[in-house]
Amino acid sequence: MKKILIMLTIALSFNAAFAQETNKKAQPKGKGKQPVEARAQRAVDNLDKTVTLTPEQKTKVYDLSLARAKKHNEIREKYKGQPEKKEEAKAEMKANQKEYRAAVKLLLTEEQLTTLKEKHKAKQEKRA
Repeated sequence: MKKILIMLTIALSFNAAFAQETNKKAQPKGKGKQPVEARAQRAVDNLDKTVTLTPEQKTKVYDLSLARAKKHNEIREKYKGQPEKKEEAKAEMKANQKEYRAAVKLLLTEEQLTTLKEKHKAKQEKRA
């Protein structure tokens, strides 16, 4: 009788463990799974939260973010399945990111740039 009870308990616990595991697999993973427009909007929202943007600035930053996200996707597709060229892909993405940041900085006012730099420094200090 004890053996049957123990076996039943083990079987039920395995069933519950596997049910939870399959549920995790159904959820999308990572930031890269989001559509380009969602990633661009998230970038605008984050920047707006940091340095309150004007409506005109929001549309311009959104356009820049959208272009950057599309370019990132192109780079990922270009190097997909080529692990030996991972460093080249990283370099291209980094250059694309630098272009984006430079363009955004041109859109911001001096006050917004100062606020952005202060937040960035605070974030770096928090990491260290």
